[in-house]
Amino acid sequence: MQFERMEPWEGLDIDDSDLKAFLKKCNSTATLIPGPAGNVQAAMLNRQTDEPKSTQEFVNDIAKATFDRDFKSNPWIWAEKFIKHHGLVQDGNINNVTQLERVKSMHVLPFVACIVKECNPNGLGDMKIVVKDQSTSLSASVHNKVLLHPEFGPDIGVGAVLLLQSVGALSPFGRIYYLNITVRNVVKVFKADIGPPTEELLNASSRPVIRPNPCAENNNKDKDVGPSEKACPSRSNNKTTTTMED
Repeated sequence: MQFERMEPWEGLDIDDSDLKAFLKKCNSTATLIPGPAGNVQAAMLNRQTDEPKSTQEFVNDIAKATFDRDFKSNPWIWAEKFIKHHGLVQDGNINNVTQLERVKSMHVLPFVACIVKECNPNGLGDMKIVVKDQSTSLSASVHNKVLLHPEFGPDIGVGAVLLLQSVGALSPFGRIYYLNITVRNVVKVFKADIGPPTEELLNASSRPVIRPNPCAENNNKDKDVGPSEKACPSRSNNKTTTTMED
């Protein structure tokens, strides 16, 4: 028995909204099956169009739409402008924030900018979310005091952008990492439906307090010091130390 080879759509990081934009040219009444099956459905519908695109071209188009939705959105532009206006990282350039993929080598990320992709309350007052930057996506646990905070809690949702400082990265299951977000880690939240930033609004914004992070600084000096001189334990000894803060 021979099986038809299936395209690798299930690995795509896309939302139904991205696919629907491409399906308008196919059939305005088409609806997508929820989840990964919808990705395969989109591929099949693409082949039914008058001018179907190649697999790679279709993948590239969806990837571009996903990138534009996430990193050209008002919340992300706000984050870029806010970081530059207040000089929160080197040269005020958002590209100099700590990338999420650094969790593999750093157990405390000094300064992170990320967009919320999923939100799921855990039934205990906290919330499990998925955050994403241009390097990768990670799961995160948001402490209930963050959700109850009048400045942060109401604006946390899918599409919001978070600026975080000194955020701990835990790895209880080997290669699976997640962030532990407490009130002291949150610098700023830009809600999903925020309007575009203006010079007037930026000038009216307050510069947040960015605390020095000895553990993060130590990560950058590991090559110059011995294990006994490190202020914080590294992953090499299979230990992770994160302060549980309110």
